[in-house]
Amino acid sequence: MLILARALELVILTTAALAQTAPADAEKQLWCGSAFVAAFSSPPPGVPSDQLALAQQYIDQGNAMIAAAGQLYLNAGFTEEQLTKTKADLVTEVTAAVGGQGGNAKYTFEDCKALMPNPPSDVPTANPSSESAPSDASSAPADASSSAAQ
Repeated sequence: MLILARALELVILTTAALAQTAPADAEKQLWCGSAFVAAFSSPPPGVPSDQLALAQQYIDQGNAMIAAAGQLYLNAGFTEEQLTKTKADLVTEVTAAVGGQGGNAKYTFEDCKALMPNPPSDVPTANPSSESAPSDASSAPADASSSAAQ
């Protein structure tokens, strides 16, 4: 009986330890998916329809990355509540990074795009050094994503 109790205690402690740490690939996937959604969700008025369609591809794949990363977090022992809090905290960080508001991006645009199962093949012209909102509406989605890569 004592052995069973000790084994159960070890399982509980192991589960608690897992709940504190997410796999690095899950963190990266969650960050990148959140960055794509944040960067491409609010294009300025006047963006051509082909670029809006491309932006939607990034949003859709970003959402898929968030869902897949969420499952990795849950598999690692996070509770739904912990995952929800992690996502909420990340939104603030990612929004500052992709919006050029002084946030630091953890990963480059290219690093994040490499995680996509089906990356869009056509990327609008981007200025990789851009940190602020674009003045040219035609480059908005790419510039926003490039600042996520900084």
